[in-house]
Amino acid sequence: MVKAIIVAPYYEIATKLWSPFLRGWVSNELKKRGIETILLWGDDAVPEKFNQAIQDPDVRLIIGVSHGNETTATGQYYKPLIWKGMQLIDNWKNIVFGLVSCLVGKELVPWLVEQGVPYGIGEVTEYWFMAEDKPRQGNDPEEDQYLKYFLYAEYTFAYRLAEGFDTGTSYMLMLQEYDRQIQLASKVDEEIAYWLAVDKENRKAWGNPQYVINPKGVKTWIEVNVKTIRLPHQKIDTVSVTGYVKAEDGSTPKGEVTVTINDVSTQTKINEDGYFVVTQIFQWDRNEEKTYNIQVVYSGYTNDKTYMPSHYKTSVKVEPEIIPTVLKITSVKTSRDQSLVLFDIEGILMDKDGNPLQLKQVEVDIGNGELYRYTVVTDTDGRFKLHAEKSYPPLQTKTTIIAHYSGDDVFQGSSDTVIAEFPPNWDFIKVILAIIGGGITILFIILSSIL
Repeated sequence: MVKAIIVAPYYEIATKLWSPFLRGWVSNELKKRGIETILLWGDDAVPEKFNQAIQDPDVRLIIGVSHGNETTATGQYYKPLIWKGMQLIDNWKNIVFGLVSCLVGKELVPWLVEQGVPYGIGEVTEYWFMAEDKPRQGNDPEEDQYLKYFLYAEYTFAYRLAEGFDTGTSYMLMLQEYDRQIQLASKVDEEIAYWLAVDKENRKAWGNPQYVINPKGVKTWIEVNVKTIRLPHQKIDTVSVTGYVKAEDGSTPKGEVTVTINDVSTQTKINEDGYFVVTQIFQWDRNEEKTYNIQVVYSGYTNDKTYMPSHYKTSVKVEPEIIPTVLKITSVKTSRDQSLVLFDIEGILMDKDGNPLQLKQVEVDIGNGELYRYTVVTDTDGRFKLHAEKSYPPLQTKTTIIAHYSGDDVFQGSSDTVIAEFPPNWDFIKVILAIIGGGITILFIILSSIL
C-alpha cells in the first residue's frame, strides 16, 4: 500500500482556512486513487507524530500546508518538522516533497534533493492565497469561492502522481492547471488571478522527473468524441461528449465521470460497457466563433479491484453559421393623382428553407429621379407593407423599386428589384393639348384674315 503524509496544522488564520480541505477533499481524492493517507491534523502536526509517520516504509509523498522560511518547514504552532541539516532516514529516498510552504524552495527543498530525496517542489518566495472570511468544512473546494482556484491548481500535482504519472509530468500538469485557474479567476477577480500567477511563477521543482510513486490499482484512460451543432435561429450551441473509460487489464471500469464543458459540470455513471454521454446546451448572443473547453475526469472505483482515476482534456471550436435569406416584392399597386404617384407595396422575407423572418428591418427605395427611402419592419409572418407617395413628371410611367435586407450576424442580406408602371398625368396632358389646340385655332384665324 502506497501512503501519503498530509500535514494539516490548524491554529491560526491561514492554516484554519486551508487545512480543512486537506482533511476532507484532498484525503478523499487520494483514497479514490488508491493512496492511503496519514493525516497529521491540528495538534498531530508536531515533530513527534511526523517522525513516527516518516518511518513507515510505504510513505511515498508528503503534502499539506506549512509555515516556513528558507531552511525550515513547520507544523502546529510553528514547531519545526523539516529543516536543512537534519538527519534524514533512508525512507526519505523514496518520498516526494510537496508541501505548500513559504520560501522553502530557496534552500530546504534543493538540500533535501541533494540528500537523496527523489523529487521536491517548493516556493522560492512567499506563497500567497485568497480565501473567504471563515473556515469551511473542507469536503469540496467549491465551498470557498476564492480559495478553490488555489486548491484545484496545487493538488493537481498529488493527484497526477497518485494516478501513476511521473514527477516531471505531474509538475507540468500542475503548472498547466495553474494557468487554467488563472484564466477562470480572471473572469471573476483580477486580484485572485494575479496571486495565482505569482505562486505559479515561483513554484519550482528539483530532482528526478522520471520518478514514479507506483500506486497500486489498474490504470485507466478515457476515449472521447465531441460533436457540436450550432442552431443560429435559436442562438444556441449543442455540445455532446461521448466516450469510454477503459482499463489497462482489459476489464471494464465501474463508477462515474465528471464532464466539464466551459465550467458547466455534469456527473454521470458509466454503463456496463464503460460508456458515457453528456450533452449541454449553451446560449449565445453573437454568432461568432466560440471555443468549448472540455474536461472529463474519471474518479476511480474500488470494490473487488481498484480502478485508478484518469482524466482527459480537449477543446473544440464552433464556427459561425450565416443563413441565406430570400427577399421578395410580392405585390406593387400604383395609382396617380395628378403629379403624385401612390404606391402600395407588399413583400416577404424568408430564410433559405422558407421560414419567415419576423421583426426584421427592410429598406425600400423608390427611384428614377430623387431617391425616396423607407424603412419597414416584417410582421410575425415575415411580411411587410408600405404605402408611399412620390411626384413624377407628367409623362413618366415607370420607376424602379428596390427592397433590401442588410442582414445581421445570423442572417445574410438579400434584395429584390421590380419595375413599377403607372399612368401619365392625364389632367396635365389635357391642359397642354387644350393650350396647343387653342393656339392652332388662333393661328388659323390670323392666317385666314391675312389671306
